[in-house]
Amino acid sequence: MLAMLSASLAKDELQVRDLVKHHLNSIGTDQARAAVKTRVAEGTVQFHILSGGSGNEDGKQVFVSEDNKLVTLLKLPNPSYHGERFVSDGEKTTIGYVTPGNYSNFGEFVHVHDEIFTEGLWGGVLSTGWVLANLEDHHGKLHYEGLRRIGGRELHQLRYEPAKRSDLEILLYFEPTTFRHVMTSYSLTIDPQLARSERENAQQQFSHYRLEEQFSDFKDTDKLSLPGRWVIQFTIDNPINPVGRDAGAWGNSATARQANLAVAQTSVIEFRITETSISHNVQLDPRNFETK
Repeated sequence: MLAMLSASLAKDELQVRDLVKHHLNSIGTDQARAAVKTRVAEGTVQFHILSGGSGNEDGKQVFVSEDNKLVTLLKLPNPSYHGERFVSDGEKTTIGYVTPGNYSNFGEFVHVHDEIFTEGLWGGVLSTGWVLANLEDHHGKLHYEGLRRIGGRELHQLRYEPAKRSDLEILLYFEPTTFRHVMTSYSLTIDPQLARSERENAQQQFSHYRLEEQFSDFKDTDKLSLPGRWVIQFTIDNPINPVGRDAGAWGNSATARQANLAVAQTSVIEFRITETSISHNVQLDPRNFETK
């Protein structure tokens, strides 16, 4: 049994190593990747509330990275929900408030789980700190889990476990022919608290959270193949009714937290980003990456 287990682990490590090698080659040569020190990606963003309300906005997106540091701006012209701002210096992360002292539901999720940023996962290959290009810096574990049928197509699935404990299930997906990274999903299920009576326990429901990044429309920029489309989708399926039916419902509130636990609500928001400009080795002000 020990021999079989050792052989299985060795095969898994070999598959992971080969997949990562093919993936990095799909981005560009070692020399082309090493030549990039900073990256600035700018584009348009279309925001949609797909469930749990209604709302659409067109805005702008900026993604700046240097080594494992990054800034993401998703700017919307809406006073109730003006988008998101994420800043990470590689160790700490700052999330922008939507109202003084309050994050959006999306912002709260990534604030609690900032390993999404500090582990080099956010933005996939758009980031200079992309985890698979910097595995030696993160010491996380990768497990190959075979081909999975996702959205009507088969993709290689890798499970990523950060070196520091995380309650997120983090899955990375790659095309089987090109080995391009086309999706990352972050999932979390929270058990309900034990109630005082059996009837109350029966009414309790699990809370489910899922953040998904999808990448497509790859184009060559400075001898590197990078995605021109980036779709961010955040889903909440929990027993708390959000307040309101517009984009402002994505703010946090005491009223929402105290809502009836027996009533479940699914809310889905989406940012559809089209990169219109990607520049490399731009001189960046270190203050861009300061966290508070």
